[in-house]
Amino acid sequence: MSLLLVLGVVAVAQAIFVVLLAAFVILRRERLVRRADHVRGGRAQLTAPLAQWLAGRGTVQRVVEALRGLPRDAALAFAGELLDTRVPRSLRTNFGEALRGERWAVWAIDGCTSGRWWRRLDATRALGIVGTLADAELLRPLLGDPHPAVRLAAAQALVAVDDPELVRLAVSRYPREALAVRLFMCNTLRAVWRVTEEPLRSFLASDAPPGDLAAWLGLAESLDLPSLRPAVTQLVGHPDPEVRAPAARALRRYPHADSVEAVIPLLDDPQDFVRAAAAQALGVLRAAEAQPRLEHGLVDRAWWVRFRSALALALLGEPGRAALRLARGSNDRFAREMAEMISGLSDGAVLELADA
Repeated sequence: MSLLLVLGVVAVAQAIFVVLLAAFVILRRERLVRRADHVRGGRAQLTAPLAQWLAGRGTVQRVVEALRGLPRDAALAFAGELLDTRVPRSLRTNFGEALRGERWAVWAIDGCTSGRWWRRLDATRALGIVGTLADAELLRPLLGDPHPAVRLAAAQALVAVDDPELVRLAVSRYPREALAVRLFMCNTLRAVWRVTEEPLRSFLASDAPPGDLAAWLGLAESLDLPSLRPAVTQLVGHPDPEVRAPAARALRRYPHADSVEAVIPLLDDPQDFVRAAAAQALGVLRAAEAQPRLEHGLVDRAWWVRFRSALALALLGEPGRAALRLARGSNDRFAREMAEMISGLSDGAVLELADA
């Protein structure tokens, strides 16, 4: 009898648990549906005041009021989306100033020192919208945050905060970032290039480890700032091939006689990947004076060197194409096959492959 009583109590408890769980799920779903409807309605209400403000027929305050009616996280997300896709650069300062005192912005920035990484992420996103030079000290520790998403958002916030010391710090840490973070940082540092070029130039001229120099050379290639060309050119003679190769690749973005003169000797480099990078750069630079050396690259022992040399010849126009046609009758099997393959490509395909 006691066993049946225990089983009955367990059954009743399980039934009550199932009922409460079902009630929780239903109520939770209803709450989420109402919230989603509220967010959609708030987003729709943003359209008219935003269009009027951007057209010069309204004020930013109406946009601010529309965002104020949204949940805090939704307001933060929509404000960031507007800043990235709709608000022109000339109006971003006005937009940020108008939003600075909003409760959702204050709430987000208060999470700068939170132990939860998603709160710190919200803080960096908010600083990217409403941040100013006065927020530099808030942003500094976030640039070195343990979580990569926070570091990425902090790098993007550099555009709003625009502090030269923070930009220098971001550039110094660039080689140690993950590839995905580097890609986003390139876009940000390109936007603040005026304060990026000086620290990058000094780092390129330093005696940093080869891996760091290679990363900074990749950044220099992405930024494409003429003032960086002399520093990049100096590194083509670096003793480490892991530096010479990215230096050659970077110089393809810097068309100049000195760039060509610096890269041509790398066609005789002991490392095949350096020779391939040099051939690629000379093709993009349209270095006609390098044609005899590029023709010799068709018989190189490394496939990548032959491939880059053939593409470079194709980029030199008719003289290079003529050299490839001549190589199709070569006694060297590898040169003949490479010339045949590249000769069959369209000009568009050559351009795409040569710049890859």
